[in-house]
Parts: sequence; structure tokens; C-alpha cells
Amino acid sequence: MKSVFAQSSPAFETGASSIEAVRVLRISVTDRCNFRCVYCMPEKGVAWLPREGILSFEEIHDIVKAAIEVHGITKFKLTGGEPTLRHGLVDLVRIIAKTPGITDLSMTTNGYLLEELATPLYESGLHRLTVSIDSLHPDKFKRITRTGDLAKVLRGLDRTEAAGFNSTKINCVAMRGTNDDELADFARMTLSRSLTVRFIEYMPLGDAALMNADVNTASAPAGLRKVSLTSRIADAKIDVQEVGPAAGCGSQDRGAHAFISEPEIRQLIERELGPIVSVSRGDEAGVGPAEIYRLSLGNPLGRLGFISAMSAPFCSTCNRLRLTADGTFRSCLFEGGEVSIRNVLRATSDLNQRKRLLADAMTQCIKLKPAIHSHHGNEQMSRIGG
Repeated sequence: MKSVFAQSSPAFETGASSIEAVRVLRISVTDRCNFRCVYCMPEKGVAWLPREGILSFEEIHDIVKAAIEVHGITKFKLTGGEPTLRHGLVDLVRIIAKTPGITDLSMTTNGYLLEELATPLYESGLHRLTVSIDSLHPDKFKRITRTGDLAKVLRGLDRTEAAGFNSTKINCVAMRGTNDDELADFARMTLSRSLTVRFIEYMPLGDAALMNADVNTASAPAGLRKVSLTSRIADAKIDVQEVGPAAGCGSQDRGAHAFISEPEIRQLIERELGPIVSVSRGDEAGVGPAEIYRLSLGNPLGRLGFISAMSAPFCSTCNRLRLTADGTFRSCLFEGGEVSIRNVLRATSDLNQRKRLLADAMTQCIKLKPAIHSHHGNEQMSRIGG
């Protein structure tokens, strides 16, 4: 019998992942964002999905219940775009948080609206927050985000603590020539604040160019060949003036030279703050891919995390499934297979049948997960939810 699901199969060998390995479902609640970060989208933004193309709260809740009741997935992360732009987000959090079986409900945000929303979100049942901050200098923060206000984001970060959140994380995308001079400053935050600051390797997604030779380390996948930045620009027909996180490109930043590998990030931090010490991953909130450390200097309240998707891919231990705002399960951030379930949600009235079909779609999607992701993602970050 032909599958009722519309799906795309990757043209590469899939991994051995099974639905039993999935511990987290990442749910994009909107594709919209109030920032225009240089590594994520064009300065003028992208065409947003129409309102009717976005899943309703009821549809999202049906998916959450199917994940819990059929597959035992109990951890969920709300993403975007920027999730705080979804009208009624606090109500959605309350609906999901009350679902029997939930053990962890978190959200990743740019923090711009947390000053107003942190307390309502906490009171509605949100457990944890991850805030994306790529610079601690107001002018540089503005250049990276194009529309952001660092002071407002930092006030929102303070508000999360006042509201009652703990185990808060900061995500910092490390970019050569943009914020590599601030990495130690980010690490220094953990001396006085109970935060986990996570350094994320720059990931070429959507229109981004291939990375430069710095990624061609011993731990990198064999498929990553060493090619000069000049030749990559030529191959991609990219004007040299459009390269780099600070450039004025008309689409997503292509900055091939922006990549900094995790070993170099650590070196930059240790050069200023001394050795870092490994911490058991079991002591860290959530079940994400970051390797966890702490500064050996003093008695730090917080921790450091490193997410090395490019120099040391963790595909074999990936434990997440993604749901886009328009109702598509996605097996991998970079590529892999997709399974659309919006029609199932809107054409199946029988609740038991709908639950079974949704659960089957999750199983099908995970089977399409690649054994190891490629070096260049096929979709922009803003459309996937990170």
C-alpha cells in the first residue's frame, strides 16, 4: 500500500537510528523572526509562511501526545524562527506543560522579548530557557543581528533568573573575524553566574558556502575535502565582497572563512582563563549534544559547553527529531529525509487513527536519518528551528 505521507528520501546511505533512540522532539512554532542574524537569513528577511500554513496549537498538542503515548518521548523544545513571536505562546506552553508524561519542556529564543515574557512563561510551566547571544558588545551585537538590542536581551536574561528559571543556557555561534575575540569573555560569565555557555561551530546552512580548510581535521568526516576559500567562492559564483559574517551579502551569510573548530575555540579560552575541566554530561540539564566543561579558575558557578557538529559530528548519538512550523518531521538539521504530516492532521478526524498515523510518521522519518550529515545543509536555519 502506498504511504499516505509525502516524503523525500536522501540520496545517501541512511543511519541505523530508530525511533527508540529519540529523546527530544524540537517543535518550531513559527518561521518568523525579529532578528536578521548574518549567519541565518538575508537582511530583508525571507517570505514568511501564511497563517493557515502554520500548525495550530491543537495540532501541535496532538503531535506531542502521540510522541509521549506511542514512543515514550517526554522531552520537548520549542523553537522558531523566534518562538516568542508566536501569538499566544504562553497559552501553548500551558497546554503542553499540562500534558501527562512531560518531563522537560524548554525553549530556545533570541531573548529580545524575555523581559516581558519570562515570568508568564515560567508560571505557565516552561522548565528551561536557552538564549542565543553572539556578542557582548552592543555595536557588534547590532551588526550580527542587524535589528537586535543587546541591552534589552541582557535585561531579559536577568529577568529569567528573577522569574525562577535555573539551568539557563547561552548559545554563542563562534565566528572567525566576528566574535572570536570575545570567546573568553563569554566563558568568564560562568565564574559569577549559574549559566551554561555553549559555543557552537559555525554551520553552513541554506545559501552558506562550504567551510574552509580549517574543518579538515583528523576527526572530520572523510567527505570533507580540503579546498581553498578562493576556489570555493569561484565554484559557488559568489562575489568576494559578499563573503564573511560582516559582509553585505544579499542572502544568508556565506562566510566560508568564519568557521572555527572546537579545539581552536577551547584554545582561545584557555589562553586567557587557564585550563578547562571536563564535567559529567549526566549532571547537565537536558539531553543535548554539547560536551560539558568548567573553568578550573576559581570556583565557577556555571559551565561551558561545546557543540562540534562540523569538526566532530555526533550523528551516531543524535537523539532528536524536528518538527517544522508548517508540519513536517525532519530527521536531520542538515538534510536527511522529511515526512509531511499536515494533511494527516487536517484530514483525519478519528483521534486514535490520527495518533497512530502521527506516530508512524515519526518512525518513518527517523529511518531517513543519514549515517553522517553532509558538510552543507540544504535549508536555512530560520526555517528548521535549529
